Amino acid sequence: MSVEPSSSSGSIREDWRVTDTTSRHPSTGPIFLQKGRMFVMRSGDLYAHYPGLTIRQYADLHGLDAAELLGLLNEAAEAEAFERGLSSGSPRGVTHAAQTGTAPVTGPIGYTGSFRERDPDIEDVSMVAALEARGPE
Repeated sequence: MSVEPSSSSGSIREDWRVTDTTSRHPSTGPIFLQKGRMFVMRSGDLYAHYPGLTIRQYADLHGLDAAELLGLLNEAAEAEAFERGLSSGSPRGVTHAAQTGTAPVTGPIGYTGSFRERDPDIEDVSMVAALEARGPE
């Protein structure tokens, strides 16, 4: 029996199909990929079979605790909804900053390993100008 996720349903349930869940909440896709295969190999078949597994069937197939998996999926879906400004209790399109009265943080990121502030001593030169100055080789 296929149960379609309804828009009024607040949380992901174990009777939802994996494909419906990832369509509705794309951020849940990596969780499924990290926890196991999305396909089933049947003996004698040349190609993998992609059945319409429910979340419960997916958990059973990979020996996972369905409640723990549902917790991870619902956390990802809630975070996704929050980022889109659709968290529960907020009107559509109202962001967290508008709800709390805080402005988003601006300025240099600074927390990534590959980010460096621009060196003011380095001169901007067009690549085309540098190649023209060098000439053909």
